[in-house]
Amino acid sequence: MGNDFHSIGEHVKGSSFRTSEGADEFYLMINSSEESTFSGELDHLFDSYMTAMDNYGLSEDTLVFSRFYISDIANQKKKLRESKIFAVSQKGAVSTIQQCPVKNGSLSLLVYHVKKDNIIFKKELFTYDDENRRNGAIIHGKHYDLFWIANFYGIGPPDTYCQTTEVFQSFNDILNNKGMTLFDNAMRTWVYVRDIDNNYNDMIESRKAFFKDHGLTPETRYIASTGIEGFSKEVNSLVALDGYAVNNLEKEQIVRMEALNHLSPTIDYGVTFERGTRVRFGDRSHLHISGTASIDITGKVMYISDVKKQTLRTIENIRALLASQGADLGNMAYIIAYIRNIKDGNRVREVLESEIPGEVPVVFLESSVCRPDWLFELEGVAIIPDSNDFPAFF
Repeated sequence: MGNDFHSIGEHVKGSSFRTSEGADEFYLMINSSEESTFSGELDHLFDSYMTAMDNYGLSEDTLVFSRFYISDIANQKKKLRESKIFAVSQKGAVSTIQQCPVKNGSLSLLVYHVKKDNIIFKKELFTYDDENRRNGAIIHGKHYDLFWIANFYGIGPPDTYCQTTEVFQSFNDILNNKGMTLFDNAMRTWVYVRDIDNNYNDMIESRKAFFKDHGLTPETRYIASTGIEGFSKEVNSLVALDGYAVNNLEKEQIVRMEALNHLSPTIDYGVTFERGTRVRFGDRSHLHISGTASIDITGKVMYISDVKKQTLRTIENIRALLASQGADLGNMAYIIAYIRNIKDGNRVREVLESEIPGEVPVVFLESSVCRPDWLFELEGVAIIPDSNDFPAFF
């Protein structure tokens, strides 16, 4: 019971969590091999995924969410959408974002599955535009519903502020239609910003205003989040959103994660997201770790121009957040590592390999962080055992 880790060759790493009461959870990180063609890489990714599902007793019925990270979305997305592996991914919510994998081939895949004995959970799939790019899924469990939206690219004039408002309004409208709200049910967002050095500030101002209008304040709570550079296929789309919500939660199940001896609250420098959010279930807790960088207790960047020291400080900050909830890096179900300059890859990888337990699934991507001085960022999810009076997970 608890955390287990798995690997298949050099291209597949996975984690699972199980208890005697709740559903089993699986995260898989799958990297393509460096083939001579993109089609060859897609075939390799498909074969690796099918092998992994077979090894772990998973199926299309247990799939909840997928995200493809690809190196050139404008030129690769058509082949991806026509591929066998994309057809499988459409059995859950599926996101595609341009963030180039640092090692192996041109694409990596993160997938999340939930299963319980031989039960087939009821799953509703949704599409929200004519080409089925904006999409979502609700998976209905015994106690909770898991809701994901994916690929909510910004619509309208190329204005970051307006597009940010539009994607969050769309998320909130969908939640309302499903009997949920942003305040009560949204646990995690990923905000992808095109040309983040120039467009990030408009995104955070728009989000701040939207959150205030919906009761998300320093006195109540914010949402765990990553704001990072990433491109959707649509050239005029400056913002894209993936989101995750849980229905049937009590407010006491949502816990703000802090490590004030390491990191200031984000609102201290005008940003509105939680450092981390713990969601407590009767048999386990999910610890959603937001995008975290080399920052100090006053909100300042530490170790400017030194990527190795920034990486070490980032990991120290995440250790502190986890420790505040009785967890450590060995409880991470997966980690996403972002690097601004791909030429720093070997320096960062050396630190990651020395500091992060080798069995933890990690995907390593090229992507600029929200301040130019930050060279590196980490995020992820940890799962730990818990015991309380709330219903067990799912």
